[in-house]
Amino acid sequence: MKNSLKQMARMPVKTTLFFLLNLFAALLMTLGVCIWQKSSSMMDKYEDQFITIGTVRQRPESFEAVRIWDAEEKRYSIVKRAQYASYDTVEDLDIPGVTYLAGPEQRAYYASYTPQYVKLWRSLNPNAVDTAVLVVEFTPLEDCIPEESVKICITKVIGGDSRLEGTTLWLCDHSNPKPEMLYQNKTYAAYLNHSNFLHGERAEEAKKESSMMSYTLEYAPLSLSSQLYRLDGSVIEDPFRDGPNIFEVTDGFYETDAGKRLLNLVDTRMYGRDIQPVTGTNETSLLMAFYNGDAYITEGRDISGEEYRDGAKVCLAPRTFMENNGLSLGDQIQVRLLYTDTRWTAGYRFELEGGYSSVPMLDAEGTTLEPFETSAYTVVGIYDAIAGDMDLSFRSGADELIVPMNSISERGGINLTASRPLADATTSFRIPNGTIDEFLAAWEKYGTKDLEFTFYDQGYTKLKAGIDNMKNFSLFLLASGVVLTVLLLVFYSYLFVTKQMGRTMLERALGMTCSQCRRSVLSGFILIVLSGSMAGAAGGIHFSRSFSVKSTAPGYYESAYSAGETVDINEVVIEDMPLENGVWIAVLCSASITAAGTVIALTRMNRSLKQEPMQILSRETEGEL
Repeated sequence: MKNSLKQMARMPVKTTLFFLLNLFAALLMTLGVCIWQKSSSMMDKYEDQFITIGTVRQRPESFEAVRIWDAEEKRYSIVKRAQYASYDTVEDLDIPGVTYLAGPEQRAYYASYTPQYVKLWRSLNPNAVDTAVLVVEFTPLEDCIPEESVKICITKVIGGDSRLEGTTLWLCDHSNPKPEMLYQNKTYAAYLNHSNFLHGERAEEAKKESSMMSYTLEYAPLSLSSQLYRLDGSVIEDPFRDGPNIFEVTDGFYETDAGKRLLNLVDTRMYGRDIQPVTGTNETSLLMAFYNGDAYITEGRDISGEEYRDGAKVCLAPRTFMENNGLSLGDQIQVRLLYTDTRWTAGYRFELEGGYSSVPMLDAEGTTLEPFETSAYTVVGIYDAIAGDMDLSFRSGADELIVPMNSISERGGINLTASRPLADATTSFRIPNGTIDEFLAAWEKYGTKDLEFTFYDQGYTKLKAGIDNMKNFSLFLLASGVVLTVLLLVFYSYLFVTKQMGRTMLERALGMTCSQCRRSVLSGFILIVLSGSMAGAAGGIHFSRSFSVKSTAPGYYESAYSAGETVDINEVVIEDMPLENGVWIAVLCSASITAAGTVIALTRMNRSLKQEPMQILSRETEGEL
């Protein structure tokens, strides 16, 4: 080794350059391997934390202009209503080349009528009087046509707070372009709804007389027709639809169809505050509130995949409902399904702030709807929910139970009070992470043109793109290091081994063995290769530890619901991965370079040793002469 080092010392510039280039090549190789290892570890760690779901919306074929009379404006308002030739179904989403991890599903919420339980509205307003909807008998204070707000006296409360009897309210047949005359000496009956209007000469005069008025907004009569639909969106025929909404009370009135309907409405008028929404799904993550973190399990567990698949009678229940009714994890909740709604969600109809929407619960014959399915669900998980800043349709509903869709036997739209085609809030599916482009390509080939998709992946697409870029960069570094290493070893082995052939032959002529010649020439070369590769590998480890894979990925973003775009609603919190097995990576890279250098140099040395010493020496002597 001493002779080898002396020989290399005679070429200090070349030796130093060889050391530095070898160091740089080792640094590139080690840094490339480390970045690849950190990128792969990060993707492996966070892969299962991402969920990619898609929502579906059917595009309308056209819009119909519907005229609605506005008594305050004395004109028709034009409302555009979407028109569909037919409703697509989730079966239309079953196309070749697409893998679904859950769904696709079109959800409904089912109204469970259970007055034995305290609902959120009642717990927030224990002493409140619900004056929104009334079934009453009344007389006008004067002969009038209710084409504007007119005063009436409530003579009898059939359905509602009896304290309203004898009070004076405002009435307007607001959506009727040709209301009939009302007479002061007659009694009328109607199903009244508190509206957002108060208009006309009488109302203006009353406002001037007093700044403090009770019941300042008017009531409008509602139709006595049922609101039942078919699954295709068509309305079930009802003779009371588009008929009169105010009826004169005469002898035997409550024996007529109109009178019977009013009495039946009395039975169901208070149902709204005793309704508990029940939503069936195939995976909790398909519900947007759970997906984006506005709803989360605080006690117990989620419904398992097997329970979803088998339709087990288990459920997730909201914490407030459980507390209001003194229930605990593992208790059973009775469910009596009264009607089905595929148009709206529980979050839209039953607000977390305590508001609720009631619907007429009459069939086409005017009789009261009866529960179509009764069962008991065991609570396996308790969840909490916040209103958040999402659209009402995407939120959780007050008192909403989450159950396996297959646990509901009668899912065929029984007592369907509202229907619509596939929509973002009610239709969703889950696909493997990173397959959005494949899905859209398959849909372009096999799907229809009237469905529109919106994807949510919590930032997976952007993070994976950034990590893939880092993997490509690491491969470039590794390849550059390997190429540079090979070129360096080939060139400098020629310079330090092959070019020293004369010295080798002289040593052999002086009696040194082949092994001694190899050690004399190669030891210094291998030492330079080993020291340079070790220093470079150490530098690669140092730089890789300060290198952040996370910072190289494009940032997350939030967006409104835009069809066809990947939207990140609730990104997974990403932390950079520590370098694992850094010492072993350095050792491996350094050993690989040293081994390669040894093989290349030894190959050149063996070629030299195969030649006759005197022949080589004579050639060099002649060259000198």
